[in-house]
Amino acid sequence: MRKTGSRPSRSGERRLSWLWLAMAASLVFAVFAVRPPSRIDNVLYDVLTRANAHPADDSILIIDIDDRSLARMGTWPWGRDTHARMVDQLTQAGAKTIVYDVLFSEPSRYPAQDRALGEAIARSGRVYLPEFLIDSGEQAPPRVVGSISEIARGAAGVGLAHVRFDDDGVVRRMAPFEANGPSLKPDLMTVVHRATRPSGSPDVTRGDEQTLLISFAGPPSIYRHASFASVLDGEVPRELIAGRTVFVGLTAPGLGPAFPTPVTPDAASMTGVQLQASVLDALRSGRMITPAGPWSRVGFSLTLLWLLMIGFMALPPRANLLLTIGLCLVGLAYSAALFWLGHIWLSPITTVIGLQLVALIWGWGRLGQVNDLIGRELARVRAVVRGRGAKPAAFSGDVVTRQASSLGDAITRMDDLRRFSADALFSLPDATLVANEQGRVIAANAAAQALFKPHQATLNGASLADLINLLDPLGRRFELDWPQATDRHDPIDLHLPDGRAFQLQTVLRRDEQGGPAGWIVRLADISILTAAMRQREQALQLLTHDMRSPQTSILALLATTPDLPKETADRIAAYARRTLALADGFVQLARAEVTPVSLEPLDLADVAVEAIDEVWPQSLQRKIRIEQVGGEAPLMVLGDRSVLARTFVNLLGNALKYSPSGSTITVNLAEQPSPSGPVACIAIADQGPGFSREEAATAFRPFQRFERPGHELASNGVGLGLAFVQAAVARHGGEVSCRSEPGVGAEFTVRLPRHGVAQGG
Repeated sequence: MRKTGSRPSRSGERRLSWLWLAMAASLVFAVFAVRPPSRIDNVLYDVLTRANAHPADDSILIIDIDDRSLARMGTWPWGRDTHARMVDQLTQAGAKTIVYDVLFSEPSRYPAQDRALGEAIARSGRVYLPEFLIDSGEQAPPRVVGSISEIARGAAGVGLAHVRFDDDGVVRRMAPFEANGPSLKPDLMTVVHRATRPSGSPDVTRGDEQTLLISFAGPPSIYRHASFASVLDGEVPRELIAGRTVFVGLTAPGLGPAFPTPVTPDAASMTGVQLQASVLDALRSGRMITPAGPWSRVGFSLTLLWLLMIGFMALPPRANLLLTIGLCLVGLAYSAALFWLGHIWLSPITTVIGLQLVALIWGWGRLGQVNDLIGRELARVRAVVRGRGAKPAAFSGDVVTRQASSLGDAITRMDDLRRFSADALFSLPDATLVANEQGRVIAANAAAQALFKPHQATLNGASLADLINLLDPLGRRFELDWPQATDRHDPIDLHLPDGRAFQLQTVLRRDEQGGPAGWIVRLADISILTAAMRQREQALQLLTHDMRSPQTSILALLATTPDLPKETADRIAAYARRTLALADGFVQLARAEVTPVSLEPLDLADVAVEAIDEVWPQSLQRKIRIEQVGGEAPLMVLGDRSVLARTFVNLLGNALKYSPSGSTITVNLAEQPSPSGPVACIAIADQGPGFSREEAATAFRPFQRFERPGHELASNGVGLGLAFVQAAVARHGGEVSCRSEPGVGAEFTVRLPRHGVAQGG
């Protein structure tokens, strides 16, 4: 497995920074969504409220106890018989509902007037009276104060006329019910709305919300108004009163309380009776605003946040700027749509501000990292182009601009170096590939492109191993993890099916920290050299033929000349046979070293049996038993049958030379694992005198012979048999080894790559 180096991944650092920011921002957004800062939200709410003005309820009439009435009827308070006459007047005029927003909490000096007012209210049957919560001190709960019983007993209903203030002192909401100790007291408008609403119509006061936001139709002047004195004197037509909900209350400046609201032009210009009329209008029209729940606010905020965070990872900076602006506008538009169409208040202010802050934090962080990155890369590039005219940029603009300018100048000089290197690479006569640390080609010269053009291979991005395998080298297959990240790579001769031969040389490139940075692979065409070696083989065959012919003639002459002394004839014949053996061995060794082998799938056990059969007469003559172990299952390899058979014959012949009469030679066939994959092994062990460690190390050298007392057959050899074995096994991509100790015999093991079995990496 290739290592990608110890330098931290910048993309990994970016993802980690993104994750930390996303987690921290999500937590902060969730907290502020559950507990939003209301003062900021109220600004947008007031704007939307003023923009959401709508026609007022035409059935609402406000009768003002105003300056005009005070001027005509005297100072306040008036006698309760005056209020009794007003109730009778409104009842007789056909008022559908009368909300008398005046508190009669104490008996008057004239009980008869109290009774008269109570009787008028009772006769009407449609009068609703207010109650108020009075603070009783720090320890005691607030107490409810209403009209005296003589007056209130005949009312159609009573309720709290309680005003709720927000943190900024503005009235924006009402509570359908107020807590009064362990019980709940209904608001006066809740009582009126429930008593007068059409049957089956929705009632927002029956929801779970503790408070509702008031949807003001507009300023107080939007409703119909009439002066108290004008109504009492009969100056107001009955048609203006009939069938309407009539509110009677104090509107004269300084006479009663006034409250700031989102729709009033100054801080305190909406009186209590006008506020009550606005609340009832919103309840009847179904426009009362319901605050969004905490989970809805959290979901809204986190959705916009995560859309922004996803954009940070997927979009470039300019697009992220547009995304931030777009999400802020979407949040504002979505909140306004909910407010105007769904009558739900979901404030986007904290979310919009949060999105902008997150975008700033991310942008600042990215800018800082870019600044650091440019600084690091600039220092690295300057180290590469040092001494080649690299100069720092002149002072212009900010730090990042200056660094970017300096980096651009340095990169220009590096481009010059790169072009010089590319020119040198592409001018090489041999096919040359440059690969990265993953073994993928990143550059190839013209010779390499010409080499792989018949295979229609795309060089850039291709695996080195796949490209070399594409040439179909005989007897070799390179695994995906080739080449290994080591400094030493021995040249490899590749013989192609079309007869061409290449020498493969690999050099490991390292980066400035000394880590693997890739490879340079050169394929040198050695076809001419190979052809020369073939000519050498032909010359060698001619030479050996000329050597064999005289020796054969000598042996034939000795056989037909009986008059020679026997000792002389035997000595001449031995020399002739030894010369023939030397010629045969030399030819076989030369062919094993330079002659291309014809590879085909074959069972190594069958080849071993052929070799055993060939040496069987010699073993029978010397009473040496050859025992085969294993090989029941096919042991397939790619090989040249004749060359491998000669290899095993040489090993068996060598064992027969050194084995004592009556001993056993063991031929063991098996499959063994190896780092490069399964291999087929054939081990030939004898019971001869064996070798020392030094002799075993030199056993495969040409003309190497070992004298052993009592083994005259061994001394008759020419020392080329084991050299042929090593050359033949190497040509098959395998290896041969010798394991021996003096006095216990020798074991020669041939290992060849298995065929038809997946090779490991």
